[in-house]
Order: sequence, then C-alpha cells, then structure tokens
Amino acid sequence: MEALKALVDRFDEISEKANVDAVFGKPETVEGRVLIPVAEMMVGFGMGGGLAPAQECTCECGDRAAEEEACECEAHESANGGGGGAGAHVRPIAYIEVGPEGTHVKPIVDEQKVALAGILLGFWAVGWVGLVLKTIFGRSFSTARS
Repeated sequence: MEALKALVDRFDEISEKANVDAVFGKPETVEGRVLIPVAEMMVGFGMGGGLAPAQECTCECGDRAAEEEACECEAHESANGGGGGAGAHVRPIAYIEVGPEGTHVKPIVDEQKVALAGILLGFWAVGWVGLVLKTIFGRSFSTARS
C-alpha cells in the first residue's frame, strides 16, 4: 500500500509542475519588443498492481511423519506487486511577438523534421521511377526474347 501512495504522490508532483508556466515562458524584452515563448507539453502517467492468490502447501511427509516430528506446512501468504511510471515531454512550438506593429505569433520550425521529410520524399520518388522503368523495360525485354 505504501508503493501505491508513493506513486500517487509522484503524480501529484508532476501535476503541480504541468501548469501554464511550463507552456508560456517568461516574457523577454528585446529591442523594444516583448517575446513570449510558447511550448507544447505532454504528460503521461500509468500504474498498475496485482494480487496473486494464496498457494496451497504441498507436503511430502508420507510415512515418515510417524517416525519423525510431524510435518509442518505453513500456509503461504498471497503475493502482491505493482509498478508505475510517469514522463513528460516539452518542446518549443512558437513565440508571441508584441511590438509597435502589433502582436504576431511566429512558429518555430523543426529543421530536422523538414529535412527528414524531404529525404523520405526523395526515396519515395526514386522508388516509383524505378518501378515504372522496370515495368516499361521489363515488358520490352520479354517480348524481344520471344
């Protein structure tokens, strides 16, 4: 039961940290403009537990019980177990710029994801071109051989 209480306490700690301050950063003034960072925050939590049924004791005393001391079997207590985990992920997604021209929201682009998408698109295009060429030239070679 102590483990369950510890897990719930951890969840409360994470819940306290997941507030608006974690999403909107402290405003910074740069060259007469106020910049407010904006982040995306994801929090996950899970826990579980179980109780195993009590096991029956099997004694193999047999006929020796009369000769020796009585065979003692103690009832086995039921076993229990549990576990849990929590995690958080925070990433910047934009910043709000407040200046004399007005208020603007400027997104933060992850260049790695854009580059990866471009590379995957290139491989996809090369694969399709290869398939088309194989289909076109595969037929002409098979008809030329016949």
